[in-house]
Amino acid sequence: MEAASRAANHGTADVRPRRRKPFALPIAVWRWRALGVAGVLLYLVQDFSGLRWEWLAELQTEDAFKYVTGAGLLSYVGWQWWLFYARVKGRNLRRLLAWHQRTGALVPLLFYIHSVEIGYGYLMALSWIFLGNMLVGAASPLGIKVKNRYYTVSWGFIHVSLAALTGIMGLFHAYIAVYYK
Repeated sequence: MEAASRAANHGTADVRPRRRKPFALPIAVWRWRALGVAGVLLYLVQDFSGLRWEWLAELQTEDAFKYVTGAGLLSYVGWQWWLFYARVKGRNLRRLLAWHQRTGALVPLLFYIHSVEIGYGYLMALSWIFLGNMLVGAASPLGIKVKNRYYTVSWGFIHVSLAALTGIMGLFHAYIAVYYK
């Protein structure tokens, strides 16, 4: 059919090259990334300034609330690992990747519900790694259309390493929290 239309136009088919903007992303991609980054920044600002919702801080002192929100947060981290599992199994990742990225933007909100402050010692390290990994995730080479192999490999190594540390430290934190109560 395409050959017939070219023949009818005597080879003068309109073949203008598509112009691509070098750094154009759909607004939906930027919206989720901006939401996640803004959430991390707002979390840090409220923690450093001492601003917080006292009713939530009070609720977080209840063991049952801490266990439920902590289990939810740890489940969320486990669910985010589903993308890695699917990639290893060779499954189609397009839809799963979109969910992974969009729900990744919810990290600061889920973390705030569990804890209104970063904490001390290993909890501070866990907090920084967890929130930092969200920021690293927002810099995904797929999302910002970076084709540089060094950036892609480095980004993947950093993101997966921080995610692994988050999981390990999260399980350690859960063990300590349950064992010492």
